[in-house]
Amino acid sequence: MLRAHAGRAWLALAGPLPAGARANLTVEALAALAYGVFFAAGISYVPVILRRLGAGADIIALQITLSYVGSLLAPLSLLLLRRMQPLSLVVVSWALARGCMVLLAFTSDPWLMLLVITLFWIGEHAPAPAYARVIQLAYPADVRGRAMALVRAVMVAALTLVTPVAGVLLDIGGHRTLLPLAAVAGVIAALACSRLRLPAGDADGPAQPSLTAALALVGGDRRFLVYLAGIALFGLGNIISIPLFPLVQVDRLQLSYGVIGLLGVVQSVCWMAGFLLWGRVIDRVGPTVVMLGTSLIAIVVPLCYAMADTVWLLIPACIAQGLVFAGFDLGASTAAIALAPPGRVLAYAAVQHVVIGVRGMLAPLLAAALLGIGYADTLVFAVGIGLLVLAAGCFVPYRRAAP
Repeated sequence: MLRAHAGRAWLALAGPLPAGARANLTVEALAALAYGVFFAAGISYVPVILRRLGAGADIIALQITLSYVGSLLAPLSLLLLRRMQPLSLVVVSWALARGCMVLLAFTSDPWLMLLVITLFWIGEHAPAPAYARVIQLAYPADVRGRAMALVRAVMVAALTLVTPVAGVLLDIGGHRTLLPLAAVAGVIAALACSRLRLPAGDADGPAQPSLTAALALVGGDRRFLVYLAGIALFGLGNIISIPLFPLVQVDRLQLSYGVIGLLGVVQSVCWMAGFLLWGRVIDRVGPTVVMLGTSLIAIVVPLCYAMADTVWLLIPACIAQGLVFAGFDLGASTAAIALAPPGRVLAYAAVQHVVIGVRGMLAPLLAAALLGIGYADTLVFAVGIGLLVLAAGCFVPYRRAAP
């Protein structure tokens, strides 16, 4: 009976979908449920764990920088796609990446932990062009935003429930017990994706372009170049502040894992709500509108952290960060598909992820450099705010882009 009610509720949330898209939505939702457990218990506390193990701002910044190496290497997946189907590449890469987290059972050294986390991010982000192809094939354009939003909402619902529990378990048993267990859930999530049903044929043409060819294709598209400038500025403005968050939480406010976990719940609830909001916006007016709104909302985060002298000031930051996570996830994932000419999705997705990788690697290093030469953290937050304003300006000319 409970299962039947749950099934009817799920169908009501999904709304009218083609049969194939509905089946894929169910498969992805189950995978997202397992991934939410993995992310909550295995990823979300990594910066704080590193800080507890004695890592300074430089190591935390380096960890954030190295998490973008996979995006930088995404064009290499185009070579693998000449021999593998996109879905196979995604499943294998994700399973290996998440499985390597088991190695964290054997170390409490921040540098070794950093190495394992870097291997994870390489495997997680490198197949991004292949995943863009999978999404293109799995869902029609007019329901893609809504379908992706529901999948991510399921992931965040699981994350919301597990995050505070994971914080308590970390306080009790430590990361060497919890993180390897989380890896098992991550592998299950990856393997579940192998059940996606994709139509026969290739929606993007048989040839997989090289990075040089992809850059040449994108270089002549001024509209997409302005969008990429917005992506770069948004990433710099958002990420430059992230290395300072654990310092505010741990050093300035002396927060426990449990309190940080509760803040994570607030962020996750807004993350989930953001997916439901932005998914419908994408289907109605396009992904660049989402990127514009996300850039403006993101300004709240560094502003609150700069002023925080109590945990209560972090609550608006967590609300905004949840909406920002959802907006960037859906907006960037669908914009390359929406803005690419027919047959060019792989090239556009590959170049976008190179830009994401480069700005993701530079921003934390810039933050560490500013702090290293004596600038106050408030100045770093102010720089982030300025970059986010510029990013919003890049998305304004194309706010009516079709989905």
